[in-house]
Amino acid sequence: MASFGNAAVDIDLLEKEIAAKEESRRNKTELAGNIAGSSRPAPRRTVMQDVDLDTELDTLDEPVWDTVKRDLRTVCAKFGHVILPKGDKEQLLKDWDLWGPLFICVALSILLQHNSQNGSAPQFTQVFTITFFGSIIVTANIKLLGGHISFFQSICVIGYCLLPPLVAAIVCSLLLHEKLFYLRLFITAIGFSWSTYASMGFLAGCITEKKKLLVVYPIFLFYFVVSWMIVSHS
Repeated sequence: MASFGNAAVDIDLLEKEIAAKEESRRNKTELAGNIAGSSRPAPRRTVMQDVDLDTELDTLDEPVWDTVKRDLRTVCAKFGHVILPKGDKEQLLKDWDLWGPLFICVALSILLQHNSQNGSAPQFTQVFTITFFGSIIVTANIKLLGGHISFFQSICVIGYCLLPPLVAAIVCSLLLHEKLFYLRLFITAIGFSWSTYASMGFLAGCITEKKKLLVVYPIFLFYFVVSWMIVSHS
């Protein structure tokens, strides 16, 4: 009987020893897992502040009419910058577009084509080519002289500054009588002077003082040619 009692005690001790070893092994495993987990770099979370991608950058779901209204407001605001050049000049350079210059070139081409009474009016493509490619040549000259302005920003400014000659052409189309030639000449001269002044106000800060005259002359010549077409074909 004593031997059976000793065997039972040995079995109990063996079970307790096995349980203790199992618990010790489990604790070591958990500790190793915690150490490995703490050594891993926490995933970095990037927070975009002040930018709402759904509302500011994604306009695919925007109604067409809202897009048109926004573009019209932008174009009208830039027309205001040309009429009153003392405003925020950086805004016109920052938010450039070619809708305004395209509208002015097309309107001026159509107006000059239908103004002449003797059939000697220039064709639409002639006026459009002179205004469009003339602005490109002036822009290329600015870039070659080291102007700190992008190609499309310069075209945007030169194109928008054709607004005064366009207004002069509209007024001259109402004064087609031969006796009013000098009045048409005076109005066109005002438009020419205003467009040159406005464009230089925007582009003056993009070129050094020593090269400013080399930039002014092509701009002066470009607006002079456009103004002369308005006088001679209205």
